[in-house]
Amino acid sequence: MVKQAGKKKSGTVTGIEYGRSMVRVATLSLGRGGRVQVRSLSAASVKPARPGVVEDLREARIQALKEALSKHQRDLGTVIVGASRDEVVSRFVSLPSGEAAEIRDMLFFDVERHIPFSPDDAEISYRIVEQVGANESRVLMVASKRSDLYHLLDDLDKTGVQPDRIDVDVHGCGYSFARNGVGNGEPFAVLDLDLKSSRMSLIVDNGLRFSRAIHIGVGSLKEGDSALPTLQTDSSDWSEELHDWWKNLVRNIVRSLAGFAHEEHGAEPRKLIITGVGSRIEGLPEALQKEIDLPVEVLDPIESGKGTENTTAYSCAIGLALEELEKEHHINLIPEEIYERYAAAHRKRFMFNTLFLVFINLFLLGGWAGHAFWHKQQTLRIYQNKIAKIQPKIADIKNIQEKQKVIAENMDLEHTAFDVTADIFYRTRDRVRIRQYNFKKSDSVDLDLEVFDRQDQVDYVKDLGESPHFCGVIEPGRSNVHRWPKTFGENLVTQDVSGLTAKICSNKEFK
Repeated sequence: MVKQAGKKKSGTVTGIEYGRSMVRVATLSLGRGGRVQVRSLSAASVKPARPGVVEDLREARIQALKEALSKHQRDLGTVIVGASRDEVVSRFVSLPSGEAAEIRDMLFFDVERHIPFSPDDAEISYRIVEQVGANESRVLMVASKRSDLYHLLDDLDKTGVQPDRIDVDVHGCGYSFARNGVGNGEPFAVLDLDLKSSRMSLIVDNGLRFSRAIHIGVGSLKEGDSALPTLQTDSSDWSEELHDWWKNLVRNIVRSLAGFAHEEHGAEPRKLIITGVGSRIEGLPEALQKEIDLPVEVLDPIESGKGTENTTAYSCAIGLALEELEKEHHINLIPEEIYERYAAAHRKRFMFNTLFLVFINLFLLGGWAGHAFWHKQQTLRIYQNKIAKIQPKIADIKNIQEKQKVIAENMDLEHTAFDVTADIFYRTRDRVRIRQYNFKKSDSVDLDLEVFDRQDQVDYVKDLGESPHFCGVIEPGRSNVHRWPKTFGENLVTQDVSGLTAKICSNKEFK
């Protein structure tokens, strides 16, 4: 049935050819202008320990896919896996209806007529290839055993790959060439000549019509990693092994072409396109053209980008990715319950991730708070240690502060004492004696004067009043009459006035 993948289609798509002899991985992306670019190609050989043993083959395919992915880019985008053609049943069926819902019911009702195993164990997918009128539809149906699909999904899960679709490898190979119109509208056949197992398909109206697996490859012609043989020499010079291989290949190709032509709704191809590892055999197109009497051409599935290896061997993987990039309706063999399992796993993973993020955020928040507290304590401890180290050096700081206060109160930083003194000495009369001069910083000056008589006092007071530093405060002194001996002169009498004080201020705020 036609199923939609769980994820939205992305601009990067990876096709995986999960073959029995080789596993190939091709990642493509849409560049500017919708141009398809090859992002990464990788491959690995399937080497079972015991060829023919199913368990060993499964394990070898798993290891081959792991090896291929280890050499591949990490971003796979949308993943399409191509199952081997010989592991599925493919039928081209004509149904008497043009309604999509009726086509599905008709196909599933009569499916046991088209598959060689029980419908209960079948997973079926289909694609409507064409509609003939209003009452006939031609459908490409693909079926596989569900047990085989579950084995395949388990294998992919062990490699960490969760496919969005499971298709068939030969469908990718056919689409690689059907999309670019190489047949010019005429039917043509495609031979993907691989190492052990090859595939042939018939393309009609640019769509795959029939396909089959051919159990013959070019691996038997190689000894180790030696080069492939050449077919340009005279066939009489070929080895017996090469003769047998050639006859077997031609016989399978002729039978396949005849079968395509005689199938119901089949057609006779007008051209054969060769791709795959075997297409590199020198002289192969010319030799085959003589045998089958058809034009034979070797083509790459897509143009290789700069620095990209040859894409010939990756036709199936590239075609699977191309079809996903360019078409909307695909074959999908993944059972519906698998998508439900994917959705449940996504929900479970989402819840786990959400809880994990919440836990991480709480942990980080707690760590931040703890670190902030610890940092604060460490800073405080550092400060305390620094203070303890300088404590002895600042033990007398109080005494120093007191001394600084006394100095600040008494030191004449503005040198006003010189200005006041100069003014006082300039104004003091010669007959006036300054007995004591007390200067307190720059606030006031106390003068203890001595004059000879009252008139000197009066004159001095007058002169002092003209000083800008005079505060207007003066206290009269005490007068003492002193009579001098006659030796100093007749009737010499002096009057001493002591204790005369005057307030002189240099600070205008005190005036």
